[in-house]
Amino acid sequence: YLGEFEVTGYCGCKTCCGKKDKSLTRTGTEPRAGHTIAVDSRVIPLGTRIVIDGVTYLAEDTGKAIKGYQADIYFDTHEEAVRYGRRKKEVYLYHESNP
Repeated sequence: YLGEFEVTGYCGCKTCCGKKDKSLTRTGTEPRAGHTIAVDSRVIPLGTRIVIDGVTYLAEDTGKAIKGYQADIYFDTHEEAVRYGRRKKEVYLYHESNP
């Protein structure tokens, strides 16, 4: 158990990420829904697998507004990200025995 985090949704749009030539994560990968999560890398190192609500995410991204016990889940569309909103969620470190 890593703690209770404030979790929000984000996408690759200009509103969520600002103007970019290409939507890549901090680790250089293309973000994927149901897979990519942005974190404060001082709390959760990039490359770490975490579990929220039974879904395993890979910490591949960071964000200026993400500080401490906060995380952003990547969605394919801005509408999905907004619909997800902001929620308090229990976050766990992924273990092979608990996918």
